[in-house]
Amino acid sequence: PAYGTTETDHLKLYAHSRIINYKQFQCFHQLITKESNWRINAINGSHYGLGQMKNPKYRNLDGYRQIDWSIKYIAHRYDGSSCKAFAHWKAKGWH
Repeated sequence: PAYGTTETDHLKLYAHSRIINYKQFQCFHQLITKESNWRINAINGSHYGLGQMKNPKYRNLDGYRQIDWSIKYIAHRYDGSSCKAFAHWKAKGWH
């Protein structure tokens, strides 16, 4: 990898490749930063990983698959809008 690049940088680039709209990516980035600070092994009670999902299968996924699952969840619950998901997080403290 390029000098100074981290696994987190690769995960962010991957997420941006899946969320082309820059505003939507920024909302996703802020949401994941608040949830886990981009740590794939983050744990908060019974919630795991980047997107702090409760599904135990999510915990065993690599960071790239966690991003895919998180995007799929947002697509289902928030009509594909990371900004709606982040607004909900800001209002409720969860998404």
